[in-house]
Amino acid sequence: MSDSSSRYAKFVTPALVTGSLVGLYLAERSNFILFHTLVEMFSVVVACGVFVISWNTRRIMDNNYFLLVGIASLFIGAVDVLHTLSYKGMGIFPGGGPNLPTQLWVVARYLQSISLLAAPFFIGRKLRAGFAATTFMSVTALLMAAVFGGFFPDCFIDGQGLTPFKKASEYLICLMLVASLVLLRKKADSFEKDVLRLISTGITCFIASELSFTIYSDVYGISNMAGHFLKFIGFLFLYKALIETGLSRPYDVLFRELKQSVLRYRNLSDRLAHANAELEVANHDLEAFNCTVSHDLRAPLNNIHCCSQLLLEQDHDLSDKEKTDYVRHIYSEAARMDQIISALLRLSRLSHQSISRDAVDLSRMAREIADRLRKDQPERRVEFAIEEGLCADVDERLFRLALDNLLGNAWKYTSRQDEAFIEFGTRDCGETRAFFIRDNGAGFDMSMKEKLFIPFQRLHSRDEFDGHGIGLATVQRIIQRHGGRIWAEGEVGKGASFYFAL
Repeated sequence: MSDSSSRYAKFVTPALVTGSLVGLYLAERSNFILFHTLVEMFSVVVACGVFVISWNTRRIMDNNYFLLVGIASLFIGAVDVLHTLSYKGMGIFPGGGPNLPTQLWVVARYLQSISLLAAPFFIGRKLRAGFAATTFMSVTALLMAAVFGGFFPDCFIDGQGLTPFKKASEYLICLMLVASLVLLRKKADSFEKDVLRLISTGITCFIASELSFTIYSDVYGISNMAGHFLKFIGFLFLYKALIETGLSRPYDVLFRELKQSVLRYRNLSDRLAHANAELEVANHDLEAFNCTVSHDLRAPLNNIHCCSQLLLEQDHDLSDKEKTDYVRHIYSEAARMDQIISALLRLSRLSHQSISRDAVDLSRMAREIADRLRKDQPERRVEFAIEEGLCADVDERLFRLALDNLLGNAWKYTSRQDEAFIEFGTRDCGETRAFFIRDNGAGFDMSMKEKLFIPFQRLHSRDEFDGHGIGLATVQRIIQRHGGRIWAEGEVGKGASFYFAL
């Protein structure tokens, strides 16, 4: 639709509505029966239109709210036709009193309120259309038999007005409509915003209409007229929501499920991508575990085995001091195995720990870690340069572990420098603002950088610097859990720089 046509439609629709309301008012002033017939026939046309659209699109819609309301609308419209034909003054049914049309009105409103109350429960659920239609037809037929057979309670008595049953029914119908409105709002995600607003407004008008029908004493009175005006407006909103909008924008209303399916599959794709990423991490963990079992754990096991064998085979030839040394070596290797296994378990658990993000002052955190490192080794001369005001939206507990590893590594690999320097700051890396930790320590060969973040892979021997080779793998895992990445630059003997972007 062109912009000019859209602007034209914006003026035409309110003009038609206003003209219709004025025309109905003038009809009411000249002939109430004409006014009543016009209002009721409009509601019948809308009800039949809702049924036709919902029934013919039932096989391609997952939102069965419209289907249930549509099926019920067919039978509500049929009862409203009988209500119109039996209205006082029409002269079609024998007797022509006000009780019969009032009874039919109550029946139609019960059917309407029950269908609107039940419809939200079928959003996203299977609805057997044939069974629903048969149920409404059977209930409607039983109610009609009760009305025309004289078994239905009286609703209006000449000279007395509305009966207690009629008033109680109207209040009960209002309660069901209010409940249907609450349930509808809870399922708001299943509707286009405009459609939801129009349906909600229509139900609100129905509630006001029912309340006005609790106080009239004359079927031609002002409260009766107000009730029919509100009913007309309510069905006008339903017309806008389900017929006009459905025909002019069927993709938005009737085929909204296609859009939701795309979103569901997109979410499923995201979850699969996340699962694949976790699977890759798990595979890396498995490779690391295999490496650990085959090398890092086998080495201390071999040492323990050799020492134990010497103690058993040469017990009589060994001095007490030699025996003590062997036992101490066995204890040391067992402790190293325990540390390796504990580090591997901690790394594995990082993939499953929940993340609670919050604004964290990383500068303050880095200063606290630096102070602790100085207290542990007060004899060392290390200068820290920590940029002020560095903050990030991260999990404080996990990120403290990451910074502790990065700054701890910088502290460890500068241990052979007389004047050590460690810096924590930020810099622009293309379009990304990255944090960095830089030192002037041992550095590393850039050709070996791919091994930096692999668990238990060390670029320096244990004789040079202690450790298990798990720290940087832990840092990488934490950064990845925050949706970021980490990389490094270095030169042997000139220090290293580790960058991470979130």
